[in-house]
Amino acid sequence: MSQESNDDSLGIDKLSVDYDYLLYKIADYVSSIEFQTNQICKRQNELITKDIVNGIVDENIKHFREILTKCEKLENYFDMLDQINMITENFKTRLAQVARDYKELQKP
Repeated sequence: MSQESNDDSLGIDKLSVDYDYLLYKIADYVSSIEFQTNQICKRQNELITKDIVNGIVDENIKHFREILTKCEKLENYFDMLDQINMITENFKTRLAQVARDYKELQKP
């Protein structure tokens, strides 16, 4: 009987080795899946973060362009004011000349 237990007639030792090997393969497979899942999640996170950052950057660029457009319009308004100032200065000079001419005509 002791020899039968040494011979492992029921195959318990082999079953134990097979079981351990199966657990090892399962753990290895789970680790592989975990690694791939982590890589995919990291990549997705990078894409989302990058897209969010890019979206924010794109939105900021859009706002800066709008501000730049407003600044250009403002600059045009100042140019118009300068032109109006030149016209009014010229008009004042001409009006003063007309007033002098009128006074000359009024003299007897």
